[in-house]
Amino acid sequence: MSRAGWLAVGLVVAPLGFAAWISFSPDSFLTPPTGAWSLRWYKAFLADHRWVSALFRSLGIAGGAAAVAVAAGGPLAFAVARYRFAGRRALAAAAVLPACVPPAVLGMGLLPVLYASGLWGSPVAMALTHGLLGLPVVFLVVRSHLESLSPDLEAAARGLGASGWQSARRVTLPLVRPAILAGVAAAFVGSLNEGLVSLFLATPSSETLPAVVWPQLRFAPNPLVAVASCLSAATAVLAVGSIMLITRARRGTAPGTPS
Repeated sequence: MSRAGWLAVGLVVAPLGFAAWISFSPDSFLTPPTGAWSLRWYKAFLADHRWVSALFRSLGIAGGAAAVAVAAGGPLAFAVARYRFAGRRALAAAAVLPACVPPAVLGMGLLPVLYASGLWGSPVAMALTHGLLGLPVVFLVVRSHLESLSPDLEAAARGLGASGWQSARRVTLPLVRPAILAGVAAAFVGSLNEGLVSLFLATPSSETLPAVVWPQLRFAPNPLVAVASCLSAATAVLAVGSIMLITRARRGTAPGTPS
């Protein structure tokens, strides 16, 4: 990696490192420990039912959001990349539209819709909303990967007697699996970090960790928010690392891969 690359990585990691440093502070302020370090705020986090529930709820919602984003974005990307039909450009524009709408506008717009549907205040509503936010990423990543692949392999499978579903399942899906896993990771991490839309839609029974962190950070900032940030970041790193290991393992076991 070049120096510029390492500099970019350092700029991204530095705030997380500072937050991790603050999380071990024995004081009640957002100041790094200058003397003894303490696990006081980690104990306080684990002892508070609201914070722990919000963390596990965020993980569940992030998993659901990733599933929704892939289930919607993957087929959309396949349709736009492989077929020519009326309204194709409009469909592609609609798929990336959630990324262009300001979060506050999106939150206010979805609030009456979810309320009318009876989903408002439920974790399902949060998962669907976060999945909508992750859809553009999945769509763009999978579409780009599909457009870089030759459709001749799928045509060859169809010529050998495979149906459209068999060709998609046995040829296309294995080829785009890395892109799908990358989309899963992006949607999962994006959901974990989504706070603004969640502030409009969250209720006590569906609030995520960022929705709990924001009022605490605004009115009574203390190292508890640093602990929440560290745990959320650690979860995201574990999720992305697991997906990378799965991708590498599948590549190693692919037919024709040298051992």
